[in-house]
Amino acid sequence: MATQPQKIRRTRGGEVGSDGLSASERTYRQIREKILSGELAPGTRLVEATLATQCGVSRTPVSQALKRLLEVNLVEADPLRGLVVRAPEPAEVEDAYVVREVLDGLAARLAAKRLTADDERRLRFVQQSMAEGIESGRVEVIVGTNIAFHDLLYSIAGNATLRQLGTNLREYVRRVSSDAFTDKERARGVLAEHEAILEALVKGDPIEAERVSREHLHNARMNLSLRHVQAIVGGADRGHAEPPTPIGSRPFPFTS
Repeated sequence: MATQPQKIRRTRGGEVGSDGLSASERTYRQIREKILSGELAPGTRLVEATLATQCGVSRTPVSQALKRLLEVNLVEADPLRGLVVRAPEPAEVEDAYVVREVLDGLAARLAAKRLTADDERRLRFVQQSMAEGIESGRVEVIVGTNIAFHDLLYSIAGNATLRQLGTNLREYVRRVSSDAFTDKERARGVLAEHEAILEALVKGDPIEAERVSREHLHNARMNLSLRHVQAIVGGADRGHAEPPTPIGSRPFPFTS
């Protein structure tokens, strides 16, 4: 779907649109979002002319955007097909989840000491919205509310550095985790894990909040690994695979 052209004005720093962004920056953000959301799937060939039409710009901003996307490893050069969307390596995904597990645990521990009544209401609203998304089968709602829950957790924690680190990893994790929410049972499991985090926050128990938050990310990592193995072997029967460990059944601190 093509983007509506922006009204352009000239400044000393060059041309900018009505949103205050240069054409290059806006195009970079648009293509990056398409990749992170899965609209541009791994292996998709990136044609400058096509992207220029979709973004409502000339080919120059697209070329500049693709160079930046190469630098951040979202795009790679294929010797036969040109530039394509890069698929993250399993080891990269594993590394990201291991770090995110620690960061989310810290965010929950800090949030347990700062939760207000308004914070609790916002989290419960997100939980209710996610539950409705699961029952109606609206994957985009499930993905959005999952992101919102974790964003709120980092916001409540009140540590700007931690929030920035979490945001950077969230964008990476979002790219590889959205498919998991097409599985309604896994989505319900995530909802239950969020509920365990919320209850620990409400109790004002930082140790428990950190423990269940880290376990939640551990389960997400195990689920993703399982899906990767199933894809390799051609979709093995889930009934023969070991499910993620239920909340509360692993000791803390974790050693995985």
